[in-house]
Amino acid sequence: MAGKGGAFERDISKFLTKWLTGKEKPFCFWRMPGSGSLSTIHEECMDLSGDIRAITKEAALFTEVFSIECKVGYPKTSFWQHFTDIKNFNIKDFWIQCCNDAKKSNKFPMLIYRKKNKTEIIGISGECYYYVQKIIPNISDIQSLVIKFNKEDNLDTLMFFNMKKFFELINMNTIKKLNKIKGKNESKSNT
Repeated sequence: MAGKGGAFERDISKFLTKWLTGKEKPFCFWRMPGSGSLSTIHEECMDLSGDIRAITKEAALFTEVFSIECKVGYPKTSFWQHFTDIKNFNIKDFWIQCCNDAKKSNKFPMLIYRKKNKTEIIGISGECYYYVQKIIPNISDIQSLVIKFNKEDNLDTLMFFNMKKFFELINMNTIKKLNKIKGKNESKSNT
């Protein structure tokens, strides 16, 4: 699975580079060394969360706002699992990991998931969606799938979108505005 995961992270890095610059190269994003594990082994690396990192200045703002977790495969995973009491609901587990990494680095969580022979979907938190909708009201016009967790799970709502459609609406101006909002929220929580 590690080989599939690494290839998927490279594909997402290439996609984000093309989204940001309109060009395939030079790369602006790339896989996190150790697939995101740096932040779990060393306190100095807390800002290096998730699976994707910026390798250029122009991409850095994006990874300052989002901690990106990439998941691929998991053939038994189904959205129907959300309504059952099984212990291994992969999407919930992915979201827990994504949210925990994002919280440690004070970023919004972003989950990118692809099941075999399916298109990529992107998940953001309900909180992030609230702010994005203020910046881009027509984001509510694209199809979404909302997963609301039980209160005892203590997890923010997860909103999935078709990844390509999501990034057709989002641009770096959106990211700059989200960064300002995130900064205001940080200063409120520090007081």
